[in-house]
Amino acid sequence: MKAKIATLLFPVMSALSCAPDIPNYEGFWDDEARKRCGNGEIDFHSEECDEGDRNSETGFCSPTCKKARCGDGFVQLDEACDLGSENAEDGTCSLSCRLTFCGDGIVQLGEVCDLGEDNTDIPYGGGCSNDCQPIASCGDGTLDMPHETCDDGNDSNEDACTNTCETAVCGDGFVEVGVEACDDANDDETDACLSTCEFATCGDGHVQAGVEECDGQENCNDTCVRDRYVFATDEQYQGDIKKMSNISGIEVADSVCRTRANAAGLKTDADFLAWLSDDETSPAQRFFRSPGRYILPDGTVVADSWDDLTDGTLQNPINLTPTLQEPEANTAWTNTNPDGTRASEFSCENWTSKELGADGILGVTEYVDSEWTKVDMPLGCAVPSHVYCFEQG
Repeated sequence: MKAKIATLLFPVMSALSCAPDIPNYEGFWDDEARKRCGNGEIDFHSEECDEGDRNSETGFCSPTCKKARCGDGFVQLDEACDLGSENAEDGTCSLSCRLTFCGDGIVQLGEVCDLGEDNTDIPYGGGCSNDCQPIASCGDGTLDMPHETCDDGNDSNEDACTNTCETAVCGDGFVEVGVEACDDANDDETDACLSTCEFATCGDGHVQAGVEECDGQENCNDTCVRDRYVFATDEQYQGDIKKMSNISGIEVADSVCRTRANAAGLKTDADFLAWLSDDETSPAQRFFRSPGRYILPDGTVVADSWDDLTDGTLQNPINLTPTLQEPEANTAWTNTNPDGTRASEFSCENWTSKELGADGILGVTEYVDSEWTKVDMPLGCAVPSHVYCFEQG
């Protein structure tokens, strides 16, 4: 009985021992064994997957028991395309097996640009259009009407076409070399650049603020500084100019100068001060030192400037009042040196006294030498004399 069982088992064991249960020396199954792809079991390393009857070119597992992957040449699962080795970011099928299109952010064949969601249908201003072509912009060297009046393809604002692609004109804020001297983009004629894009200069007819006092007027000199009036008062005063005022004698004289100038219509917008010195102050301390001329009310030049006025001599004497009269007396209270400084202690006690024993320094209205302002011998303060008045800045 045992021999019979052994005899019956022998063919089975022989069949099992002949089955290809192990791979060949290359590590792959023999041809017969390859038929196992599709049996639903993953056999050794030659198979990556095996879903049996569900293996397909479009599924997870291919008919050759390989897992689906982009680049294998099969359109599988959620792939839109797969050209195998021909997949390319700039081709019709991307490296992620997606169909390429304008707007995907990838520049493909036939496209010049692709900004993805930033593509736009705005026709001018640069960027990329919805058909993946460059959008016209300033600086591309092509005239794009009506958005541009010029386009020279450069960033210079110094030539005939600005970098905003507008034809250069005076007032655009850019200096066109060889054409404009300046361009401050405004119509203000009182600054350093005129509305004609030329630098402001003396003689252009416009008063440059902070630089010129005048320009082109009759009382304006060739350096654009206006003339300033000087005169002797019509009235004569004894040395007590202060009188009962609660201000100083010099301040009273200043007030007289202003009043007489305004009454005569001499620059009613200007200040006038008296050419007087006391223990506290002097014209050298108080006066505006004009770079322009000092003139009499009739236009006669007394001095070309403060420096000329105080150099010791005058061009013409100060012998005219604001009413165009000659001073009745030929003297004027001053106590002032030719250079405008205080001359002495003789100021009629700071222009408060006409008493005997009080003296003051005077000048002679008919002189042009230093004695126009200082005669060396002081006179008694009871002597009536005029006062010199000078226009200020």
